[in-house]
Amino acid sequence: MGLFKKENCCICGAKTGMLDKKCESGKLCKECVGKLSVWFKDIKSSSAGALHAQMLSRENDAELVKIYNFSKVFGEFGVILIDEKEKRFVAFPDTSNGLFGSQRKVRSIDDVIDLGPDIIRFDQVEDIEIDINEMTREEKHIIDGKQVSYDPPHILYMETFTLRMKIVNHPFINSIYIQLNNGAVQIKNLGRRLWTDPGKKLAAYMLDLPGLVMEDQAAIYDNDSLLSAFYHSQYEMPEYSYGFKCTLTNWDDIKKYQYYLMMAREIKNIITGEN
Repeated sequence: MGLFKKENCCICGAKTGMLDKKCESGKLCKECVGKLSVWFKDIKSSSAGALHAQMLSRENDAELVKIYNFSKVFGEFGVILIDEKEKRFVAFPDTSNGLFGSQRKVRSIDDVIDLGPDIIRFDQVEDIEIDINEMTREEKHIIDGKQVSYDPPHILYMETFTLRMKIVNHPFINSIYIQLNNGAVQIKNLGRRLWTDPGKKLAAYMLDLPGLVMEDQAAIYDNDSLLSAFYHSQYEMPEYSYGFKCTLTNWDDIKKYQYYLMMAREIKNIITGEN
């Protein structure tokens, strides 16, 4: 008699193993788990009937998704495809195969569709949060065999841009997150970040930061070109851009920072209808 009793999958009847997922009705084989949404995290407290209904819904979405016109495509790690006319989008959290994103399993819209994404309506998005995760590290140089700070200090800022969405009135998805950049944007700053008025105003416009005085800047935003709004802004080149010291060595990285921020803002505007 074996030490562990083999169970059959409560959905398809196949044999399950020790590492297969448990649900309210029993165990699921890895093949059936693979048919569930990547955004679904509540297998343990779900019944076999609810999980089977989700699989059928996703099979239907896999056919419907082929008829949509995804005219807007965003993201380099996570990805979001948007059909503005039908007010629908699909999203996938991770387009990399390798441990550090060095290999790609998504190179086209068709690749995303082949992954079997879930169709989400614009009106099912209750809230979108732009999350900028920042890590810092001070770079030092060696003098007499010791690590010594530069004057002013050289601070490397590493920025990751993520959209977090709260989903309502969807049968099995409550929230999704999309990391837009594949690898952090790295900006070397000479000295600590400072926030001048121009930098604050531009950041306030992009992020809707509370408590800051905002002027009428609608004319500088252009949906057709993410970077053109930055290039034509009256705050195009403040001495500190978002608190970063603009130099010849970090200017391209600052543009990347602003590019992803504009991208996040455009996605939010399209889905929520905000301007």
